Amino acid sequence: MHSTEKKKCVALVPLFTTLDENKLTELSQKVTSRKVSKGEFLYGFTDPNDTLYIVHRGQLKNYRLLENGEEQLIRLLGPGEFTGEWSIFQAKQPHNDLVEAINDTEICQLTQRDFNQALLQYPEIGMNLLQQMAKRLEASEQQVATIAHTSITDRVFSYLTGLIPEENVENKSISVELPMSRKSLASYLGTTPESISRGFKRLEKEGMITSVSSKKICINELGSL
Repeated sequence: MHSTEKKKCVALVPLFTTLDENKLTELSQKVTSRKVSKGEFLYGFTDPNDTLYIVHRGQLKNYRLLENGEEQLIRLLGPGEFTGEWSIFQAKQPHNDLVEAINDTEICQLTQRDFNQALLQYPEIGMNLLQQMAKRLEASEQQVATIAHTSITDRVFSYLTGLIPEENVENKSISVELPMSRKSLASYLGTTPESISRGFKRLEKEGMITSVSSKKICINELGSL
């Protein structure tokens, strides 16, 4: 990845959107690039957590392995999204999660040392980092609350309604777009694809939702909830 591509990669990230052209150029000079083939992992459990990874092209999935060997999806990462932000608060602790390439992916990365220097050199990044981490914490709490539902149908409906923007909650019906496949959603909600499929079918039978496509869902009669 040449310098122009590295700069484009850095510019994609919400953390760095407030930096001007000169600052972006300076920061991109500290970035290294890496290609990750489909099915390859960014790191292993014994590797130190000391790097910020940014997706330039492709897609990654971040997940944990449960005691029964099943995957618990944490998030999907596309262009401009990142992982490893906790490395700045830890002294090279080992990883407790995995990040796997869903397809051939190109990333750029910053070491813990360079990321810390960037935070000191460009204080505006710190506020952006707090905002992004707050969003991730909120999403994590929502995931835990959703999984707490014993009924898979309730989990699915709770997840779908969580996708509705706040300004649209008063509408009687609204369409939402699933940000992941239903197979990935099953992993995210701690269940199986078969259970997710049954949950969607039950909600459709009850008239609660209408599947416009595999990812576009119309949630009906919100005003009655």
